[in-house]
Amino acid sequence: MEQIRATVLAALAAFMLAAPIKADVINLLTFPAPPYQIVDELSEGQSTVHGLTVNTVRCATQRIGMTASVKAVPPRRAIEFLRNNTIDGYFAVDPSTSLDLIATRTDPISLEKWYLVSRSGDALPNTPRIGAVSGSNEEAWLLANGKAIYLTVRTSQQLINLLKRKRIDHALMDRRVLHSLDNTQDLTIEFLRYVPLHLYMSLPFVSKHPAFIRRFNEQIAGCINGTFMLDAAESAQIRGRAYDLFQSLEKRISLPDAIAEGPQTSSLAEILNLDAQWQVLAPDTHSNMARRVAETPASTVLRNWQEEQGSLVTEVMLTNSIGALVAMSQLTSDFWQGDEPKFESHIRTETRNLYVSPIRYDASTGRFQVTVSLPILVKGRWIPVGVLAIGLDAEKALTGEQHVPHLTGAPSP
Repeated sequence: MEQIRATVLAALAAFMLAAPIKADVINLLTFPAPPYQIVDELSEGQSTVHGLTVNTVRCATQRIGMTASVKAVPPRRAIEFLRNNTIDGYFAVDPSTSLDLIATRTDPISLEKWYLVSRSGDALPNTPRIGAVSGSNEEAWLLANGKAIYLTVRTSQQLINLLKRKRIDHALMDRRVLHSLDNTQDLTIEFLRYVPLHLYMSLPFVSKHPAFIRRFNEQIAGCINGTFMLDAAESAQIRGRAYDLFQSLEKRISLPDAIAEGPQTSSLAEILNLDAQWQVLAPDTHSNMARRVAETPASTVLRNWQEEQGSLVTEVMLTNSIGALVAMSQLTSDFWQGDEPKFESHIRTETRNLYVSPIRYDASTGRFQVTVSLPILVKGRWIPVGVLAIGLDAEKALTGEQHVPHLTGAPSP
């Protein structure tokens, strides 16, 4: 009897595992913004929505066993639906204090790069006339910062047309959106800011599914398709800033000597054990090894140097040849960096060139960061004795000395 019962239970378990799981359908709204959200009109008034951000949202929800039903409407209408709790969520939205009161946002699902677009060769007036798409993230940002908007229109293409006809002096828009438009010859673009775009979920939905935000956030990185990557021009600009920073630091400290004088470890097994202790306590407190690293003279130099760079530099790390930290400007999340691209690119693949990471969003600081690293070489030795890695605020590194005072200065009275 017991054998029959066990056989039946095993068969039932196999059936349950093989049976498809009915996914919850999440009703989401967005707005047209190619190539992030593209609306294709079908017959009989029907439409389908796809694009970079839509694909990311669908991918992340599918990975946690749910299905996203996405429709596109004007932004103001979508916000009203969200406010009345008649939809589950709305994307892709710039962080908003007003939306934070009525909904809960995820980590960024997409990254826009906003540029100020103007006519090439034209001298700008003291108070340039700026245009924006009605209900867009750009309009909301301008209004939140007290900036006057001369004209609002329905589409980004209309902005370009007004710019060409000299009805406005500036158009503020994402670079990918600009590249999707017509009649964009003879225009000048100037980088303004990175913009994280989020999915906002209604409070009733979050109350009913309290684990959704966490589970969704865990899937975003695996679903984003290149939207957090630097393009060739941006990577070149980051490299230029990074080389200047490396030269500045090398005037302050002998990096090979700092590696030789830093805490020593005897084996990878010891490093991994120390790393486990380190990670358990970080970022709230220091393990014994973390305290030893933080108190080295080299770490003091790194801290002081980072402070001199203002908010451009976010962290500095120095490792030995097997990836263990020997100096740091602040407490890191882990001790062993040997499995990180910033280390592996120099040690395992023996790359002597500067490594530049993709853009990473730090939710704790709300900043976009890139990591640049360079091998530490000693004359007569081919294998590096260590790696120096510097974290940079991506927005500040790309903006450099450029500025747009009538947009980035203090809000108008």
